[in-house]
Amino acid sequence: MVVTELVAGPLPQLLEVKGLTETGAEVIFHGRVRDREQGQEIVALYYEAYVPLADTELRAIGEETVSRFSLLDLTCLHRIGEVPVGAVSLRVVARAPHRAGALEAVTWLVDRLKRRVPIWKWGLRSSGERFPSGLAAK
Repeated sequence: MVVTELVAGPLPQLLEVKGLTETGAEVIFHGRVRDREQGQEIVALYYEAYVPLADTELRAIGEETVSRFSLLDLTCLHRIGEVPVGAVSLRVVARAPHRAGALEAVTWLVDRLKRRVPIWKWGLRSSGERFPSGLAAK
């Protein structure tokens, strides 16, 4: 099973999943907003996306990840809108029979997401000023 979603607002709480008899590894990655972006102090990041294409690309990357690493299932949630410092902006959960596949899968997925999914981030200063960051700055 592959679940991918762009989420406006806080990500849902992680709940214990029971009955995962084939799962030997569950890797959970949380990408959090740091207090500095490109060497500048910030209070939040603002994520914009071209939603129709971002949904399609995120789903395709998720499906490719499951196939490539023989995962049992995968969840990838990425926030859009304003995300304050310290909050989670990205959650990836990969379940596999063994840890190696799950660990590699998360790294591979995040790398592809950053390259292919049309999501742009902006640093927000305490003054309210916004500046491009990440790929938005290039």
